[in-house]
Amino acid sequence: MEAPYDGTEVTVVMEEIEGAYTYASPVPSKKKKKYKSPGDHGEKAKKPRSAYLLYYYDIYLKVQQELPHLPQSEINKKISESWRLLSVADKSYYLEKAKLEKEGLDPLPLVPH
Repeated sequence: MEAPYDGTEVTVVMEEIEGAYTYASPVPSKKKKKYKSPGDHGEKAKKPRSAYLLYYYDIYLKVQQELPHLPQSEINKKISESWRLLSVADKSYYLEKAKLEKEGLDPLPLVPH
């Protein structure tokens, strides 16, 4: 029979294996840099609001206070329906306000109807 196994060969093998590998820290990925023009200081120009959005912002709080139990999706449906039923004269106020905002002029005062 063979002599009892004392584990020294495994230790030698493990030392050889551990010494063969080198550990490297992960290299951060290289991302492309976005070059900004000299006049750009991280501020993005806002897109002008549509006539519907101007109407939505004017009426939203009123609808939410009248119907506090409704979920957001139902409030949006109510506002959308009221926009569709709005008279041409009332819509023209918001259309004009949106046009002025698009041109970069001061919007009309908040006096709808």
